[in-house]
Amino acid sequence: MTEAVQYSNFLARVLLKGRFENQFVVPEKPPKGLERFLRWYEKTWMKVDVSAIDIDRPIFMVTLPRTGGSMLQNLLCTHPDIAYITNTMHGLRSCFCAADYMRKKLNLNATGERYLKDSVVVDADTPSDGVAFWGEWLEEDPFSLAYRPRGIDDFAPEQIERMRTDIKKMIWCFEGKGRRFFTKNPALLPHLPLLAQLFPDAKFVHVIRDPRKCANSLLKLHRLDNKQLRRIRANGGHGVYDEQDFIPYPRLPHLEEIVAEHGDEDIHTTAKLWNQAMSFVNAHKDALGSFTEMRHEDLVAHPRETVARIFDFCELEQPDPDNQAFDTRVKRVGKIDHVNHYGDFDVVESICGDWMRHYGYLDA
Repeated sequence: MTEAVQYSNFLARVLLKGRFENQFVVPEKPPKGLERFLRWYEKTWMKVDVSAIDIDRPIFMVTLPRTGGSMLQNLLCTHPDIAYITNTMHGLRSCFCAADYMRKKLNLNATGERYLKDSVVVDADTPSDGVAFWGEWLEEDPFSLAYRPRGIDDFAPEQIERMRTDIKKMIWCFEGKGRRFFTKNPALLPHLPLLAQLFPDAKFVHVIRDPRKCANSLLKLHRLDNKQLRRIRANGGHGVYDEQDFIPYPRLPHLEEIVAEHGDEDIHTTAKLWNQAMSFVNAHKDALGSFTEMRHEDLVAHPRETVARIFDFCELEQPDPDNQAFDTRVKRVGKIDHVNHYGDFDVVESICGDWMRHYGYLDA
């Protein structure tokens, strides 16, 4: 981990140091004593009332990993009307209202570059992809690579109600300030039809990145995720991923076949995954109701104009001029402190050529 991690106070260092160093896509299990206390506190002392809260036009960012989605997510989540899953909530899912309350009450925070060493700064309050929440809500098998097409009728009413209640509680945690729920989770890409059924008024934002860079970056993500996982295992274990590697690719159609043919650390696999993602989104986008898409490269070249278009699409007012968090993040768009190494462009172009021409990455 980077040495530049900053803790808000001594208690934050004591409570959060280990958790920050053990960041992962799916958080490790929290200390049992802490979880028991927070569950008791939430049940006994907190009045979590979601009866007046609606899930109004939720916003889903659909994207492959390594498209710059986290950068855009952090920008959008500076908007005062947006509620989201914080890193604190994600790490203490059974008592996330109490965990988020205590974080604010005791000023508990740890800020630093995330474990992927990709110039993305995270802290206890920044948005999480919520992979574990969605995996539990949708009853996903974390080790299966199979594509599972499902509709709303595949879930019992109580399962859907649990998901909706949890989301309402997340909105409640923003104390009336965040009234629109936002989530970015690449694992949700194969579930677009289901999300459209669950949330008919949802807004969908598809983010695309040049596959020559995206496919290479997906391989780097695979390496770094499993390097971090090995470190966590050496420090006591993760609790879920203790026996198998983590494969950070959305379970799109044919992923299982592609990995069987090429392996999970091959440029052919990640290029074909990108191609699959474009085909899948374009096959389903007309049924999503409210859909837009943007290229990562356009966000980097014209950040304010591109983000303004996304806010308009989401029916959100433009950020106030005195929104310092937004201004700071928009000035950081495109600025990185790490080095990337790309190759095998010819392989990617041979696989992704048609969609690359469609999105303007190759001459028609």
